[in-house]
Amino acid sequence: MAGSVIARTLGYADLALKARKLRRSSDREVSARARSLLVERMGKLRGLPQKMGQLLSMGGDEDRAAAFGKLTDHAEPLPFDEIEPVLRDAWDADIVSIVRSIETKGIAASLGQVHRATLMDGTDVAIKVQYPGIRKAAMSDLKMLGWLSAPAGDLRRGFDMQGYRNEILRDLDEELEYCIEAANQKRFAYFMQSQPAWVIPDVIESLSTDRVLVTRWIDGERIEVAAKRSLPERKALARSIIDGFFHTLFESGFIHADPHAGNYRFAHSADGPRVVLYDFGCMYQVPAEHRMAILKLIQMTMSNSGDPLKPLLALGFNPDLLEPICGKLAAVCGTIFEPFTYPGQFNVREWKRGERIADILGEDKWNFRMSGPPWLVFVMRAFHGLTYYLDRLDAPVSWSIAIRRHLDANAAALAAIDVTADENQAGAFETQARHLRIRVREGDREKVLLTFPARCVDNLAELMDDDLRERIVGHGYDLEAIGKSVRRSAYAPQSLFEINDVSTNKTACVWLE
Repeated sequence: MAGSVIARTLGYADLALKARKLRRSSDREVSARARSLLVERMGKLRGLPQKMGQLLSMGGDEDRAAAFGKLTDHAEPLPFDEIEPVLRDAWDADIVSIVRSIETKGIAASLGQVHRATLMDGTDVAIKVQYPGIRKAAMSDLKMLGWLSAPAGDLRRGFDMQGYRNEILRDLDEELEYCIEAANQKRFAYFMQSQPAWVIPDVIESLSTDRVLVTRWIDGERIEVAAKRSLPERKALARSIIDGFFHTLFESGFIHADPHAGNYRFAHSADGPRVVLYDFGCMYQVPAEHRMAILKLIQMTMSNSGDPLKPLLALGFNPDLLEPICGKLAAVCGTIFEPFTYPGQFNVREWKRGERIADILGEDKWNFRMSGPPWLVFVMRAFHGLTYYLDRLDAPVSWSIAIRRHLDANAAALAAIDVTADENQAGAFETQARHLRIRVREGDREKVLLTFPARCVDNLAELMDDDLRERIVGHGYDLEAIGKSVRRSAYAPQSLFEINDVSTNKTACVWLE
């Protein structure tokens, strides 16, 4: 055992070294090589490093996503002769007496691997087998979580590490008990009965134990294949994904928090699209009060009213860290929940939420990151999965329509939550500008007066015709820099610029009010 711990520790040191090389690499080829070595090391360590790599596969960077995507179901599995004894012990019988056939090359996951098989009665099944010794290895991972944080951007500076260790330990304990996963899978299937587009494989209870989980085998396409289907098919699938996600979060509160591409498959039939979901080891039950607080924040953002500090504190955010930046909270929420405010179908590819939140918070970003409660990471992971699949499908959907029934169903509970802004509260939505105005005059006559939602300032250049845009740039204004400045001000009412063109006797004025 001591030897394996030492080997794993050395593996972590190598992992951290490769991560640092990757962050410092500027040359594309060098960076690609460093990333390849990092992925290889994460795959060999299995456990939490591989799980972190699976999450990194869902980032916005295509090169990074392609590299870390190998860890979703293309990592190297253990040889079958190391897996067979686990099956024999779990079933207390020879494998040939249980299955008619089995694919000996498994599909590697972070804590175990899956083998496709056919039972004696002809049922096609997926047999998930836990890696021998993975529990001790995973506990070793937790002790060295500082190394693990390196590939994701130095988590030590931005999170309550002890709180996160506790949450991860709780989740890991459950994920290593396949009997708990089987119960999770059956419970999730029960809650999703009202969502016919979501398919949850049945558990074969008679063959499932604490280290072996047997479920029906259900085929489906990877997201890369589904993303090549026609736009109507992709839109139907996107609507099914978002409807199912909101159902799990706001009705049952029982969310799937491991949304990497190895756990999702997609299918199309005459009855419509299908979302096939695997692996129910990482689940989280969001308490009703937290669900209502999230829903209240969405409602407030849609109505552009109230003080977001109160529901954020109800979620467990640290008041000592959050209150000093309360003047920016409405602007942050407006960006996080922007899709719900969009009147039509929202395309997540045009969101740029990370960049915009960074502009709003500036150096205060660490206050915001550190203030969040550790449990929220599970909701964030699930939400990131939602946006990842919508982005890959490139099929805009209406978030405002999808959320409406949940707002209506919880109207009484939401009305009871007091979000009235204090008299001198600078962070309320009411302090933000509501409209972006563009006015063009020729002499004393008003030629054009346009009104847009204030958030359109983030795409100011797209609102103007080529002639006006060229005139503005010609007068020395940088529209991108203006947008950044507005975000730093948390979208406060202000004059943006005014230009006078003597040759045409025209004046253009742009402001927020």
